[in-house]
Amino acid sequence: MPRPIQLIIFLIAVICSCGSLSAVGGELVPETVAARAGLTRDWFAQVELDRGRGRITDVIYRDGVLYAQTNAAVVHAIDAETGKTIWSQQIGRPEHPSMTPDALGGLLAVVNGSRLYLVDSLEGKLLREIDIKEAPGAGPAVSFQRVYVPMVSGMVVAYPLSWIDEPKREPDEQPSGEEKKEAAEKKTAPQLDRRITDPPLFCRSHGRALVQPLVTRDDPGGEYVVWPTDRGYLYFGRIDRALINAFVIKFRLETGSALATRPGYLPPDPQVIGDAGLVFGVSGDGFVYAVNEETGSTVWRFSTGEPIVETPALIGDRLYLATQLGGMYCLESKTGKNLWKTPAVVQFVAASAQRVYAVDRLGRLLIIDAGGGAQIDAVPIENVAEKIANIDTDRIYLYGRKGLIQCLREVEQVEPIFHDKQRKQAAKVDNKPAPKPEASPFGASDGDETEKEDADNPFG
Repeated sequence: MPRPIQLIIFLIAVICSCGSLSAVGGELVPETVAARAGLTRDWFAQVELDRGRGRITDVIYRDGVLYAQTNAAVVHAIDAETGKTIWSQQIGRPEHPSMTPDALGGLLAVVNGSRLYLVDSLEGKLLREIDIKEAPGAGPAVSFQRVYVPMVSGMVVAYPLSWIDEPKREPDEQPSGEEKKEAAEKKTAPQLDRRITDPPLFCRSHGRALVQPLVTRDDPGGEYVVWPTDRGYLYFGRIDRALINAFVIKFRLETGSALATRPGYLPPDPQVIGDAGLVFGVSGDGFVYAVNEETGSTVWRFSTGEPIVETPALIGDRLYLATQLGGMYCLESKTGKNLWKTPAVVQFVAASAQRVYAVDRLGRLLIIDAGGGAQIDAVPIENVAEKIANIDTDRIYLYGRKGLIQCLREVEQVEPIFHDKQRKQAAKVDNKPAPKPEASPFGASDGDETEKEDADNPFG
């Protein structure tokens, strides 16, 4: 190859490399800029992807881990405190779209195309691949017993985790005499297909289920799951293990406008006997509804007057609602009382003991006084494409579509603040997996049961 051509190719490569580096550098919040607002950059990490076509599509925070999903069906598990990659794995086919994943108790669930993938969240190992059969409308929701997948048709399907093969025994662990006896009996006994003994459960809803469901309770009595539809209904489903082990509608709330965001949830206060959890649903016409998950009654309703497209952020007794046109309300979660409103905010990001962090219409990071809602400062982060809504800790997580993820924190807050730690710990104790019940002869709820539940529903 002639030397002039080699020189041209070299210069093109250098220019492209510098361009990509400058793009990454432009997304990084400078330490001097962060310091002026009392912040520091704790860490940053670059997710490996194709610079030309690759991009991050979703990042979720679950139990101290960030799961970053790319448009090539690759999931990166990143330690949320250090930024170190725990594992990276392709989950699904790169030519198929992936929905927002969910994780709980060592299990990660991913919907890619028309298949559900169940993955060991600690190692990234594939545990089970399931053909969904229908068109999924959104990402899955995970409980300790099942994975719930919403469908475009309005159906929500609950796949049992008993379909996952039991983990293999470690080489240094030898089976006991009793275990050997049980294994021998299993070999001689007729083997039944798990799909017959533990079938998936189905529940129908009116409209299209295009939003990720939310599992609110998972205890020995059963499971509660909530999901909205584009016809303006907020459905409360239940699987009652003690009675019929079928997936039925407990009640539903009709809002009159499409619900396009995942509901929020306030668990019961463990220190208050008889306290019930509250589910917060927001509709496209700007109303937020606080619904008692036990009775289905509306505890309070509040109107922002503007469309709400972001999931309500719940921290302690505060509920933060950011409107589509700009403006964030801070409400008392139990009463719906409006404590303050800050203009121009379009997304909640995080909160510390004294501050609330949000994004305005210009893409700046606003620092707001948690007590009265006054704006303290604004950090220019317009080059950062996405901001994660973090309701679990005080950390501020930002990421660019090209794979750069960074974490900001307040300078003096070396250790993270875990919000609602007491309630969440109590919920985990209550939500321990229950003993496996006898399988229902029905397998799934039929139309008669659903109609009966609707007839008893005070919301119609």
